[in-house]
Amino acid sequence: MTIRALVVDDSALMRRLVKDILSKDNNIEVIGTAFNGKDAVEKIQKLKPDIVTMDVEMPIMNGIDAVKQIMSTNPIPILMISALTTKGADTTMDALNAGAIDFICKPSGTISTDLATIGTEIIEKVKSASTARVRVIKTSQEPSTTNKIKILLVDDSQFIRKHLRDIINRESDLDIVGESSNGLEAVNMVKTAKPDVIIMDIDMPEMNGVKATFEILKDYAIPIIIFSGRTSDQMNDIKLALEVGAVDFIPKPASGGSMHTISALLIRKIRDANGQKISKLKSKSRRSAETKNILLIGTSTGGPQTLGKFVPNIPVDIPAGVIIVQHMPPKFTKSLADRLDRISPISVKEAVEGDEIITGEALVAPGDFHMTVYEKEVNGKKKRYVSLNKDDRIHGVRPAVDITFQSAVNVFGSNTVGVILTGMGADGANSMGLIKAKGGHTIAQDEETSIIFGMPAAAIKLGVVDKTLPLDRIPMYAYNEINKINGKGVN
Repeated sequence: MTIRALVVDDSALMRRLVKDILSKDNNIEVIGTAFNGKDAVEKIQKLKPDIVTMDVEMPIMNGIDAVKQIMSTNPIPILMISALTTKGADTTMDALNAGAIDFICKPSGTISTDLATIGTEIIEKVKSASTARVRVIKTSQEPSTTNKIKILLVDDSQFIRKHLRDIINRESDLDIVGESSNGLEAVNMVKTAKPDVIIMDIDMPEMNGVKATFEILKDYAIPIIIFSGRTSDQMNDIKLALEVGAVDFIPKPASGGSMHTISALLIRKIRDANGQKISKLKSKSRRSAETKNILLIGTSTGGPQTLGKFVPNIPVDIPAGVIIVQHMPPKFTKSLADRLDRISPISVKEAVEGDEIITGEALVAPGDFHMTVYEKEVNGKKKRYVSLNKDDRIHGVRPAVDITFQSAVNVFGSNTVGVILTGMGADGANSMGLIKAKGGHTIAQDEETSIIFGMPAAAIKLGVVDKTLPLDRIPMYAYNEINKINGKGVN
């Protein structure tokens, strides 16, 4: 059957390039184009395409807001086209969490005729994404008709607070319940104001935003959004606030810039933050306890969305190290790991050469590197580490699940639990067979909950899967299997 595609981008050049690439395949028909998110939403209702390619930054309605509206009303497979930059990675992760299926990186991060060089990848991903299982996703962006979102503003600038107040007061579902001019006031005000979301500056007198974030999250599970000028001397503090537990960051407009430019982003971030489930501050200091057990997780298309539901449900006391292999390019795996760390009870980080595998920490294989596992004796004890390399791609990808899983089970043996989640292709199937052969336990996500049932199906077809489960049951099942390895009962 012909795949009917809608191309969405505010650049006429980019629309033409993507259209020309897709039109070269006889199985794809570009039935229309749209120049922003609002135009896309309207044309989807009229043209009813099978798949949409979506730019991120567009006027009127950006790609993320368009994805949210589409997935909450007329769900359809969406493929994002994003710049290969840190900012592009972060915004693309927002889109994937909102329901987009996959993404393509623009070469050099700009609109360029070099896009034609990745034409084959675009066509393959369009074909794969068009078969994805999509569902209605109700987002926190939808205004509540009953309870308003209560907001506390924390900034030492009266000018900034006034403009924030003006932006927020235009929204019927938002309510400002307090304002503070420094972190100490904010800490004292939280108990009486009982906000749902806090907007927090960094550089303030009495107590800065990092310390205030820490003090608040020790006692209250309140989403905190950092709102700070993007200056070189403050970036470390911003990163530290996010590590402490703040859920997001919005840069203030540059000097002379209008607050209006961030109004839509601010409102969306507030609504999204209100929908996040967070806990009081947990110590995520890196533990030094080596582990005898390993939980391996492999995924591809649809993985960011799926991992966002899986990893936060891994119990903090899991007696194993965790390794995650997600098919993604550089920068995107860092953004993924940081996001998972903020919402999960266990620590999550993008792996670097020589990282030790320790209990209760997940290492994400970095984009464009294969990750292997090795062990060595240190002070009479066996310790396990990861190593990175740029050997040839396997299954057309790097990192590859098979590479990591095979090396890991050769070290951990029967103390291995392997999980294959949503993704296209067959990466991971062969190594799941090795896990099973060495006495480990293997789990695959079922077809109903998989966005793309390619990788789990390939492993199941080989007969190397011990258990096939819906996504929401896998974390606790894997946890129990690891406890069985240690001779403990199950929960």
